[in-house]
Amino acid sequence: MDTSPLTPDDEALLEHVVETNERTVDEEFFDGAHIVAAGVRTNDGSVYDGVSLPASIGRASMCAEPVAVGSAIADGYRHDDLETCVAVAYPMADHDATGVRVVPPCGPCRELLADYNEEMRIIVPVDGENRVGTAIDLLPTRTW
Repeated sequence: MDTSPLTPDDEALLEHVVETNERTVDEEFFDGAHIVAAGVRTNDGSVYDGVSLPASIGRASMCAEPVAVGSAIADGYRHDDLETCVAVAYPMADHDATGVRVVPPCGPCRELLADYNEEMRIIVPVDGENRVGTAIDLLPTRTW
């Protein structure tokens, strides 16, 4: 996957999402609700937040990225207006991490992000450093 360094706008998006994550995490609810927060920045610089939504029925649970994408779409943005996405996870006691960290999208979220904009920039951890790639690059063998 070809990646590039974060821009100042990417750093600002990341900082915003970290603040969202720290503000919304609920360690007591569902053994750690909203431990992942995501942000989607549109091409005009607007930022839409999403948080993971656990549910007692797994199928009803939601990752943070689709919640953020849905918020932007609900506010009138089109799929090709979605420019950059990042997700961060809160360091729960049973995790190995000691701080909030960037996490890559899971498989279904990779598919969703690529469906909405193959060229959407996705901030991911690469060899201990946060880098930017495109949504389609996260699916190197996608054939449709």
